[in-house]
Amino acid sequence: MNSNDHLNQIYRSNNILDEKILSVIRKIKRRSFVPQEYKSFSYSDITIPLGHGVSMLTPSCEATILQEMDFHENDNVLLIGNGSGHLAECISHLSSSVAAYECNNTLYDMGKKNLDTYSVNREKIFLFNKNIFNFLDKMHDHTKVIFTCSVRSYDFFLDYLSENSKTFTFLWQDKSPYSSGIIIDKTRNSYTVSKNIVTSQTDLIVGI
Repeated sequence: MNSNDHLNQIYRSNNILDEKILSVIRKIKRRSFVPQEYKSFSYSDITIPLGHGVSMLTPSCEATILQEMDFHENDNVLLIGNGSGHLAECISHLSSSVAAYECNNTLYDMGKKNLDTYSVNREKIFLFNKNIFNFLDKMHDHTKVIFTCSVRSYDFFLDYLSENSKTFTFLWQDKSPYSSGIIIDKTRNSYTVSKNIVTSQTDLIVGI
């Protein structure tokens, strides 16, 4: 069984059925964004360490986020936690632009090197070696926002989200090794929360 066949099984078993999403993931070589010592696990549905207490999201988790966020070609996306750059590259094929914030210097350099080398949409991806929590007002400039890390509460950034925007984040659970993914749909005067989108072992916890 080759890597594509293996991933197809993973995606089908996790209800990843959107052909637009599947087409994007298939064309991007995930192996290129995986650290050298873990390349043999590139197409396994496991978390892969990037160092500094951070891991890549599993293929099924990334695919679920991509599918549930319902990207459009005119979306301006904010990605918080760029890591290896793989998710940013995937999003760049589905949207107008990606602003990716990474506060860890080493991870920022890793993601930038990977994207500079392997991205076919590099001109659409804007990288920032900054902590987004010092620039929360930037959230208002984007139609879609994705946190690849966990927060204890989403209350602190709700007022910064733009009207008719969609946000994905993981909520930290103190008594569980897994964080639960949610989606927040923001309207003019209110918002709705869709819970239990996906679970993941997110190692990095950020928040105010």
